[in-house]
Amino acid sequence: MPRLEATHVEEIDESEQSARAEDDVDTRDGERSSRAIPEAWRNKGFRFSVMAAALILAAGLSFGVGRAFGLGDTAVLSAIPAPLRGDDVFVESPEGIAKDNLSNITESTGQGMVHVLSGGTSVGIGLVLTESGKVLTTYQPSAGAANLAAEYVFSRKTFKAKVIGVDPAAHLALLQMEGSNGRPFSTVTVGNSDTIVSSAAVIRQKSYHVPGDILATAVSTTGTQDGVSFNVGNLITLNAKVTLGGLTWTGLMASALSSAQPPAIGGPLANPNGHVIGIMVGSSGSGLDTVGYAIPINSALSAAAQIASGSS
Repeated sequence: MPRLEATHVEEIDESEQSARAEDDVDTRDGERSSRAIPEAWRNKGFRFSVMAAALILAAGLSFGVGRAFGLGDTAVLSAIPAPLRGDDVFVESPEGIAKDNLSNITESTGQGMVHVLSGGTSVGIGLVLTESGKVLTTYQPSAGAANLAAEYVFSRKTFKAKVIGVDPAAHLALLQMEGSNGRPFSTVTVGNSDTIVSSAAVIRQKSYHVPGDILATAVSTTGTQDGVSFNVGNLITLNAKVTLGGLTWTGLMASALSSAQPPAIGGPLANPNGHVIGIMVGSSGSGLDTVGYAIPINSALSAAAQIASGSS
């Protein structure tokens, strides 16, 4: 099964069908219950008025190595980042939500996306988490796999990579890019999947154009293209249970997406600020009825930290 093609849902159990219909969140967990999605936010019909179906060619937006490129003795951070603290409030400019969303994603997420290459062939999407070059990906190479590399989507700059470790239960792997000569690599900016609801509540109060939906955009790229496409929509549940590719997943975020093509596995799910709130692992449906499923970024970062520490 190709790594970059979205895996479609083979089976959704009755409890998930109910969750899809009612857009419920698991109420057995007190914390999750307190963050249950308000009824007004469960409107699957709401969409952004714009869908960026064409690839955004962005060569030149990223140099591949370092937003602080050439700054001399800049400290290069190597620790897996923690989720963003506090609410992640989107501030709409006079130019409108759509333009803000696309520019924010290009700046905060797009510049840290890489194609993971094995023997020169693309095998998945990777997200650069640290300035030292740690890359989180759904591709799971074997330990000691040779001829791995990471190619920045926008700049096309390519760096050798090696396997740090794999978490089979989380279906994630952590790679280490090499060859930056001590300069910081460009990274994605992570958000906080545990504060999505509270952040959306604040945004609702501050923006006339955001009627309370939890906005989300799946950012995709395939092969070794030098641009990304956007599947725009809104979150419909925080605790989906589905079967994807023969594997049963729990605790996934599910988003209703306006999608000309299925979102790519391993790509980021971003909020309007361009911050990564999830990692895509599959989808169901098509067109305006696409539902994308993502590992919450907090869970993904926890898995990455475990891999980095050697305790996964």
